[in-house]
Amino acid sequence: MFIVILGWLYVIAMVAITAPSVWMGIALFLFGGLAPVLLWLYIAGSRIRRARMMRPDDAATPAASSSDHEPTPPTQSP
Repeated sequence: MFIVILGWLYVIAMVAITAPSVWMGIALFLFGGLAPVLLWLYIAGSRIRRARMMRPDDAATPAASSSDHEPTPPTQSP
């Protein structure tokens, strides 16, 4: 899907280059290209954000890494 976004931005950039003034070209690129892409990314990311909120918290499970614990010194038997 990202190839479609890149294609859309390319087409809008080519249209913006042919605008009669620089300011109109910038406005055309921002409002016709960048704003819809950012809106689409926000809407598409809402499913990911919702899944993260529904996922149970991983902090309740003990961590498997040993970096959280102090190393215990070896015991010597007499």
